[in-house]
Amino acid sequence: MTRASGGPSARQWVSTTKSEHLRGRRARDTKPEVTLRKAVHRLGLRFRLQRQVARRCTADFVLPRYQIAVFVDGCFWHGCPEHCPAEFQGPNALLWQEKIAANRKRDQRNTMEATEAG
Repeated sequence: MTRASGGPSARQWVSTTKSEHLRGRRARDTKPEVTLRKAVHRLGLRFRLQRQVARRCTADFVLPRYQIAVFVDGCFWHGCPEHCPAEFQGPNALLWQEKIAANRKRDQRNTMEATEAG
């Protein structure tokens, strides 16, 4: 996470061995997402993948017939109180806190905009 200008005050992520496993994680078609979609499909419901439901708001899948948008949020990335660390440590601790806070804020905005869009 850096500023677009890349100026001297831009904070840089520091690569650590502990965070190496996070590199290259899937953004879509994750295990929980696929498992949920399979269950929904077995119920006979049909859906569309990765549909924009409002400005800058893309749902993981949408059930158009029922006007339902589904967002599958991973525990770590979205600040789950049960599975996300209460306190981050290491050289990137502040950046992680900011990232998770920004994700949660975006989730709230997306939910509100999707609701308003119907």
